[in-house]
Amino acid sequence: MTKNDIATALCSRIPDLTKSTALHVVEGVSDILTDAFVKGENVFLRGFGTFEVKTTKAKKARNINAGTTVVIPAGRTVKLKISQQLKNRINNGFKN
Repeated sequence: MTKNDIATALCSRIPDLTKSTALHVVEGVSDILTDAFVKGENVFLRGFGTFEVKTTKAKKARNINAGTTVVIPAGRTVKLKISQQLKNRINNGFKN
């Protein structure tokens, strides 16, 4: 699903919302989340989950094509820890 798809879905749920405004809202939320992650802040959305900024350690890896060892530098990444509510909705919506 793309930002455009999310904006379209918003328009279908909110009758008076224009596609242009919905796209601005999606961009705005994306910018707010990005700014929080850059600052190292976690973002909690009740009923959805928690986006946690995690620090990864530097590690050695092997390039199997060249047969050499490379160092992957330390960095930060964002992990989503989903809420129990979302987990239940996902699993109840999935039928084998």
